[in-house]
Amino acid sequence: MGPDGTAVCVHPYRVGMPPGRYASASTPVPSMEANSALPAPSAEALELPAHVDDLEGWLVAVLRTADSDEIFGAVARAERQAGERFAPGAVVTALRRVLSRELARR
Repeated sequence: MGPDGTAVCVHPYRVGMPPGRYASASTPVPSMEANSALPAPSAEALELPAHVDDLEGWLVAVLRTADSDEIFGAVARAERQAGERFAPGAVVTALRRVLSRELARR
């Protein structure tokens, strides 16, 4: 929630547009041109989360900051790091969901 109690997306890099009150304040939705840059993940989004519910968001952030030629190394590092905190099955499930979208997007 925003300071005024209006719901806001906390992962703008996941939805591919800058934060805004598009529905709640009738702010126009930005045009999604093919060459427009996605919002970058924040430094906080790149920290391994404490809760498994936030694992997919973290994986998206990590992969979005990796160059195309570094993606496989980024996946391996993320899998190892996540495996230190979360059960292997949860890590694999999150990776499958995220990779199915992120690799198709590249």
